[in-house]
Amino acid sequence: MKSKPAMVIISNLYPLPWEPNRAKFNHQQFSLLKTEYQLSILVPVAFPEWFKHRRQIQQSDELRYLPYFYTPKLGRRFYSVMMFLSLLLHSGWWLKRQRPEVLMASWAYPEAVATSWLAKLYKARFFFKVHGSDINQLAQVPARAKQIKKASQRALGILSVSQALAKEMGNLGIAQNKISVIYNGVDHQKFGVDSERPYSEPYVLYVGNLKADKGVMELYQGFAQIAASQPQLHLVYAGTGAMKAAIEQQAQRDGLKLRVIWLGSVAHDDLPAWISHAQLLALPSYAEGVPNVVLEAMACGTPVLATRVGGIPEVVNEAICGILIKPKMADAVAQGIASIMQRDWDRAAIKQHASQFSWQRNQQQFLEMLEMGKS
Repeated sequence: MKSKPAMVIISNLYPLPWEPNRAKFNHQQFSLLKTEYQLSILVPVAFPEWFKHRRQIQQSDELRYLPYFYTPKLGRRFYSVMMFLSLLLHSGWWLKRQRPEVLMASWAYPEAVATSWLAKLYKARFFFKVHGSDINQLAQVPARAKQIKKASQRALGILSVSQALAKEMGNLGIAQNKISVIYNGVDHQKFGVDSERPYSEPYVLYVGNLKADKGVMELYQGFAQIAASQPQLHLVYAGTGAMKAAIEQQAQRDGLKLRVIWLGSVAHDDLPAWISHAQLLALPSYAEGVPNVVLEAMACGTPVLATRVGGIPEVVNEAICGILIKPKMADAVAQGIASIMQRDWDRAAIKQHASQFSWQRNQQQFLEMLEMGKS
C-alpha cells in the first residue's frame, strides 16, 4: 500500500487547549485532508500566551504548538523573520524528520511569508490560505504587502475564502490564476437538525469574539432602540472578549441588564441548538472574509442580519436568507432586527440555500488545488 505524502499546515488559527472553540472551521477543513495526506499541524502561539498556558500543552506528531517570539508593537515588518526563526528553533528538526512534500500556511502574514521560506529550505511544495483581515487590514501596510506578494510568487496555489478577497489580492498584484476561491463548509448533520430549545424567551443571537470591530456595541445599541417595541425579546452573546464590560455597563444604565444574556464561550456541539431557535443571528462586523457562523445559521434555517462587507454578500441571498446592512450603524441594526422580526421566513428555503456550502465540496476543491505543481 502506497504511503500518503506528508503535509504540514502552519497556522495560528486553530483550537488551543485553553481555547478549544477557536477557529473550528480550520479544524474541520484540515481534518478532511487526512484522506490523502499524512497531516500534521504546527500552531504558533504568541510567547506570552505560550508561557502562561505551557503546562496545558501536549505535543504529538500530528499537532504541535510552538512559542512565537516577536517584539510587541515594534518592528512589525520583521514579524515574518521572527516567525521563521521561531519555527526553525522549536520545530526545525521535527520538520526535517517529517520530510513534508507540502507546506501550507493558513494566514497571510506572517505565517505565509515564513512558510514560503521553510518550503524553499525543505524543498516542499508551498500553498497558503487567506481569511479576511490578513489581507484587508494587514496587507494595507506596504512593507507587509510586499512580503505577501513575494510569498505569493513562490506559492503554487492560494486558497481564498471569497471572491472579494481574491479581488483584493489582485489589487496587491497577486496573480489571479494562482487563486482558488473555495468557500468554507458546514456540517449539515450537526446544524439544522431538531434540537431542544435552550432558552425560553425569544432572542437575537451573536456568536463570536466580543471585539469592537465585530460590531458588538452597535448590536447592543440597535437592540436597545427596539427593546421597548419588542418587550419579550432578549439579546444573547455567545463568546468572550474585551467589550463585555462596556456593553454590561451600558445595559445597566439603560435598564436592560436582565435582557442581555452572556453565555461565554459555547462548545461547538452546543451551538446548533442556540442558532436554530434564535429569531435571527446578528453579525454586524466592520470587516469579514466569509464567517462560518453565517453559513451555520443558514444551515439551521435561521435568518441572518449581517453587514455588507467582504464575502458576506456572496453567500447571503437577501431574498431568502436575511438582511445586509452598512457597518458601524446602530440605527441600521435596529431597523434590520425590526424588519426580520416582522417577516415570516421560509426556513426550509434558507436551509436549501445553505446546502451548497458543504465540507465535502470544500474537500474536493481543496484537494484539487493541492494537486497544482505536482511533478
